[in-house]
Amino acid sequence: MAKERIRVALIDDHPIFRSGVRGLLGETAGIEVVGEASDGRHALDLVLRTKPDVVIMDITMTGMSGLAVARALREVGSAVHIVFLTVNEDLAFVDEALTAGAQGYVLKRSAGTSLLEAIEAVVLGGQYVDAEMRAPPAPPDRTEAGPPAPHPGQEGGLTAREREVLRLIALGMTMKEVSLAMSISAASVDTYKIRGCKKLGLRSRASIVRFALGQGWLETENRRLSSERPPSLM
Repeated sequence: MAKERIRVALIDDHPIFRSGVRGLLGETAGIEVVGEASDGRHALDLVLRTKPDVVIMDITMTGMSGLAVARALREVGSAVHIVFLTVNEDLAFVDEALTAGAQGYVLKRSAGTSLLEAIEAVVLGGQYVDAEMRAPPAPPDRTEAGPPAPHPGQEGGLTAREREVLRLIALGMTMKEVSLAMSISAASVDTYKIRGCKKLGLRSRASIVRFALGQGWLETENRRLSSERPPSLM
C-alpha cells in the first residue's frame, strides 16, 4: 500500500449493503472507514470535511448521483481517489465514470474479491476496472485439485438454514441476534454456521461477507427494502 493507513469514506443509499462493505473493510488491516453517507448531497460534505484518501461510492443514488458528486469534487479541487461500486454493467457507465474523475469501477457482485484490489490500485496512482467489465470470464481450470468455488447463484450445497444463518451474519448480526431472528437456539446457529462455512471453505466473518456479496444476498435485501424509491442518474 502507498501509506500505512488508508482512510475511506463509504457512500451508498442502501444501508444493508453499506453495512456489509463496512464489515469487509473493517476487518482489513491498513484500512479505516472514516465516514459514511446515504446520498450524494451529504457525500460532498462528508468528503470535504473528513478528507479521506478514497471514496467508495454508488452511481445510482437518491437526490444526487455518484457521477454528479464526482464532477463536483473535481470542480472544487478535491484530490480524493474515487472508486465506484455499482450494479451498472453497461460499458458506457465505465467511460462516463472515468470521465467524471473516478479511478476505479467495481461491480457490487465482485466487491468481495475486487474492492480491496481497486483501493490499492487507485491509492498507488493507477486505475482499476472490474475484470467482468474488461473481458468475459475465463473457463475454470479443471486441472486444479478440489471442487471449484461456488459462483453467484451456486451456493455450494447449503441447506436453507445454513444459508440464512450465513446471510444474517453477513448483514452484521451477532450470533444472539441471529438466534432471535430465526427463533432457534444459539447452539443451533453455531452448528449451521460451522457446517455452512465448512461446505464453502470460509474461515472468517470477512470471508462470509465476501461470499454474500458475490451471491447478491445483500443486494437482494436492499431491493426488497428500497424498491419504491425513485433513483437519480443525473
